[in-house]
Amino acid sequence: MKYKIIIKAALELKNLGLLAMIVGIFALTGSLPFLFIGAAGYVYFLMETMKDEKFLKRFNEEQQIEDIHDLNEKCNALYMSLVRKLPGGMRERIKNIYNEKQVLVSYFSQDNSDPLRQKIVDQAINLVIAYFKLLYHYSLRIKQLNSINVNKVIERINNNKRKIEFLNNSAAISNIEKAVELDEKLVEKINKEKSELEMISSRLDYIESAILMFKHQIMSNEDLDPDIKEIDTVVNEAIALDNVLSKKNEKLIL
Repeated sequence: MKYKIIIKAALELKNLGLLAMIVGIFALTGSLPFLFIGAAGYVYFLMETMKDEKFLKRFNEEQQIEDIHDLNEKCNALYMSLVRKLPGGMRERIKNIYNEKQVLVSYFSQDNSDPLRQKIVDQAINLVIAYFKLLYHYSLRIKQLNSINVNKVIERINNNKRKIEFLNNSAAISNIEKAVELDEKLVEKINKEKSELEMISSRLDYIESAILMFKHQIMSNEDLDPDIKEIDTVVNEAIALDNVLSKKNEKLIL
């Protein structure tokens, strides 16, 4: 950030003019003492510019807009890396949200001077990024769970329970009971995960609606007064859910 503000101050018209004058006079006179004095004067005016309230306000506004565009590029790169990895239905979902985000950013570029508008767009893009990651890890988890044939596990449980009825050997009975216990825990864990994924699926639906709401607010220029804390909460919840899913996918817990 520091180097950016120095460059911006150096590119101010009055400082560029001063620098051109110093270089020009030195080129005509070849006076080293003048060059040193001129350089010191230039540095002084540069530092004064960096303290100027109007300059700082303008710099911060421009930096905020630049940060939004950088965030948008990050979002675009994430989309390109994920879209082909998703199955058909989810690929359509991520494409739809990407297109909505593109419309929002395009409209914002036409009028990006309002700080509240900047905040909404910044958080909307953050929410889209969180949505992309959550949708991707959700799709991975669904695929992993669907790869397990729960009906076969349940059938094995029932068969083993029937076996116990015909066994007399205590060691054999103990082994079968342990097998049943393990299978029942597996079914319980799968059912619990499916319930959690249903909740995440509904959260994805909610995030999609939130993104559309942000786009509408930016484009309508009406009721541009959202609860920023609520926006932050939606983003943070999406990130938290994604962190949980991504860790589960890494460990392949079932």
